[in-house]
Amino acid sequence: MKKLSVFLILFMSVLILKAGGEASSYVTVNGKTIFCKTVRSGLLTMNLTMSDGTIMKVPLKKVDSYSCNGRLFERLPVNCKWAPANCTVLMEYVTSRNGLRLYKYGKVQEHGELYDCTYKNAHMELEYFVFKDGKFYLHITPDNAESTLPFFGIKVI
Repeated sequence: MKKLSVFLILFMSVLILKAGGEASSYVTVNGKTIFCKTVRSGLLTMNLTMSDGTIMKVPLKKVDSYSCNGRLFERLPVNCKWAPANCTVLMEYVTSRNGLRLYKYGKVQEHGELYDCTYKNAHMELEYFVFKDGKFYLHITPDNAESTLPFFGIKVI
């Protein structure tokens, strides 16, 4: 009888832990939050699988923020030499400290020219940005990375 009661207690605790550990995904579009089962980001749209199994498509340019697999992405302005004026992109939230928030943005880049043999294949480059109160504060470059990233608790190698 003791073994059965111990087994039932362990089984119930596993069920409770599993139910509480499920991460919820959501997408915010024009100030409205939509909770869903899964989020898949495509080239032009996001596919949201709702809890009843239906699939909803949302244009990517209308998405303000989304959370998927414990990662948060927010639409923020980009201030770089490669970005046009008033350009916004979805950036991944990394960490925050003292009201400053660190975000990363990954873009696919190609470099060089074929004719002088300096061409490099397309590869992912990460850009890091610091925002304060939703406004651009600092672009992390190789020059300031050694002094800025340790402030957020990130080791620079």
